[in-house]
Amino acid sequence: MDNNILSCDYGIHQLESLIGSGYRIDLNQGMDARLVNREIANILSKLSWIRHIRFSCDQKSQIEPVQRTIDLLQKQGVRPYRVFIYLLVTSDIQDAAERVEALKKYKGINLYAQPERNERMGVIPNKMQMEFAQRYIYGGCYRTETWEEYYRRKRL
Repeated sequence: MDNNILSCDYGIHQLESLIGSGYRIDLNQGMDARLVNREIANILSKLSWIRHIRFSCDQKSQIEPVQRTIDLLQKQGVRPYRVFIYLLVTSDIQDAAERVEALKKYKGINLYAQPERNERMGVIPNKMQMEFAQRYIYGGCYRTETWEEYYRRKRL
């Protein structure tokens, strides 16, 4: 139940023990790509996934680790369409747009944009965050145009 299973040896051993078990798994929270090395990429590539291998890229500093992880997984035979990336969308839409541009070079990658929300702290997604997530990402427009192109075309 640890939402960062790669952060401890026990979690990694749990994953390793599932190789060849016949179980199909789904870690529904984004793993931390900064913790993936060749050994862990090898373990992840040998698991039977229900659908996707999930990571998160919530800030620009995570772009390079996510790209490195995808490259390591590709060397193990994992195709980009098997990778799912959560993207936190804060009020800094440009930050999210830069993360999308850096990741969409992996054809077929699955991106999921989550507008930042913390009602207890008074953080509610604004119209632009919702447009970015619901229309630009979920609608697939990011595959063929930049956020800036989309924004100009929609005249938001």
